[in-house]
Amino acid sequence: MVKQLFYFMIFAIPNMYCEAAVHTVKVVDQEDNPVSNAVVAFYSKNASPTADTNDIAVMDQVNKQFLPSVIAIQKSQKVKFPNSDDIRHHVYSFSPTKPFEIKLYKGSNVAPILFDKPGIGTLGCNIHDNMVGHIYVSDGEVTRVTNAEGEATFDEAVPERVAIWHKGLSIDGSLKVNVMLTEKDGIATANVELVSKAPQPSKRTFGSSRFGG
Repeated sequence: MVKQLFYFMIFAIPNMYCEAAVHTVKVVDQEDNPVSNAVVAFYSKNASPTADTNDIAVMDQVNKQFLPSVIAIQKSQKVKFPNSDDIRHHVYSFSPTKPFEIKLYKGSNVAPILFDKPGIGTLGCNIHDNMVGHIYVSDGEVTRVTNAEGEATFDEAVPERVAIWHKGLSIDGSLKVNVMLTEKDGIATANVELVSKAPQPSKRTFGSSRFGG
């Protein structure tokens, strides 16, 4: 019995650890500063993730800001946009990925929006110009959004080359780049070059025929 337990500790436990290993990718800019709210994406050697129709992502509105300001979802996944502020918002997007609008509303009693096309959706509020959000819609990629330290963690091995999206990679916020990872301080690092001006969503006015208002 003791011998069997010994073999379990030697062989089984390390295998269990490997299965649960966490792999981290850090995104930094041209000045070696961490880049938060970047999407790190790659196609897995395992089964590609698919949208769960019961898994509805949430992008809230708090203190006149989208929260979180960046989310990554799978194609055919829905997103709900509750308004936790005590004022009304008017959410819209002109992005080809998913043009839509949710007219003046408060609270959380609003139907989720289906994102059925891959790409980048840039969102705004027709009342508060400083409100900008982004939705990365994947077509089977494994995705994570970097935290304040510019890091994204995965529970599977990350390939040497990954795709990076960040609103600051281009003026219009649509650019996604492929980056070869390099090791720095024991962490796989993706180096990107950001432009100086972040993109804003296309502005609409009330009464626009775009949405029949």
